[in-house]
Amino acid sequence: MNEKIMDNIQINILETEPKNMTCFPSKRKLFWKNQTRIDLKSARKEIQDKDSVMISFEKSDDFYKRENPKVSIIITIYNQNNFIENLYAHIQKQELKDIEIIFVDDASTDNSSIIIKQLMEKDKRIIYLKNDINRHQFYSINKGVLNSRGEYILAIDPDDLIINNILIKAYITAINNNLDIVQFYIIHSKPFPILWKQVKFANGIICGNLNIRNIFYHGMSRNVCDKLIRRNIFLKSINLTKKEFYFEDYHMHPDDTLFFGIIRFARSYGFLEQIGYFYNLDPKRKIGRELIKKSETDRANENMKSLFNIMKYYFVQSDNNEIEKNFIAFNFLKKKVIQDNERYVNNITEGFDFYLNVLDMYLNCSFFDDMKIKEISRFKEKILERQLYIKNKMK
Repeated sequence: MNEKIMDNIQINILETEPKNMTCFPSKRKLFWKNQTRIDLKSARKEIQDKDSVMISFEKSDDFYKRENPKVSIIITIYNQNNFIENLYAHIQKQELKDIEIIFVDDASTDNSSIIIKQLMEKDKRIIYLKNDINRHQFYSINKGVLNSRGEYILAIDPDDLIINNILIKAYITAINNNLDIVQFYIIHSKPFPILWKQVKFANGIICGNLNIRNIFYHGMSRNVCDKLIRRNIFLKSINLTKKEFYFEDYHMHPDDTLFFGIIRFARSYGFLEQIGYFYNLDPKRKIGRELIKKSETDRANENMKSLFNIMKYYFVQSDNNEIEKNFIAFNFLKKKVIQDNERYVNNITEGFDFYLNVLDMYLNCSFFDDMKIKEISRFKEKILERQLYIKNKMK
């Protein structure tokens, strides 16, 4: 391994849970700082040069395919053939070669499979999986994880990029400090490459599941693309959903659902102060999932079903945990359903009994105060109004 890189990522470890840590910290001390520096200028240059990256598929002795590679990269594909080679070029530039690259094709109808199979002929680290029908990203990521063999998992989108030699930096950080999760910075493309989220730092690595869950409740990024996650932790999160992930009920907000399960089992978590991921926010990009032509009604029914399944999942899995009920279950309902997607209510035509039953679960929860109950009740009234409108229309 590169000694300079190893010297650059030494982290002060917080071995024990702090005595003054409470379930509701008054200040958002989310992450912890090491001695690395954020080189945004260098990262910008790498992204600006991305279109001129020379694609080289020559066989190399550095390309391994071991029984247990260090990192499994999961890439879910749906009609995104024009991004595959560019993403692969940036993966190939990474100093860490002992990896496997798992493409999960979500029943694409373009030539994505042809491009991937051409790459497979020249790079034995690539594995190709294909869904029988379009099952969406939540299912596809889980399928990739179940078929992976790496010590750690990195799940990314094909239209984004991993940069700044992040694989070896994050992997060494994880191994040196026995971390279940290593997080790093994301930059996004609009209006120019900038840090996606500014974060506050505290010293050391967070140890102990309660502490990790606390920072999750109070604002930790719920993306999986900016984190190296220990494979057995990811597998446990899949077991948490049992066979439910085989259905298409969780395809909305897959990161929220995936990371909620992961955080239940993680025992050590560290932040590497390095930029490692480029998130493409270009509105002109060709996103395969947006190419599915559906009516407003079909889209509303599909989205509401997924959102309410996640709401039910959060509520049930939170069990009798007051913190999770308030910070995860209710906050998801408020932000992702009521605030962001309330428009769907005016277009749904089915599933009313299911939606009302889930809302009644929330309304009967002793952990919610009067203000939250009123908010849930107002939303329930809108569902009832829409149900009555559809019944009258059918008459």
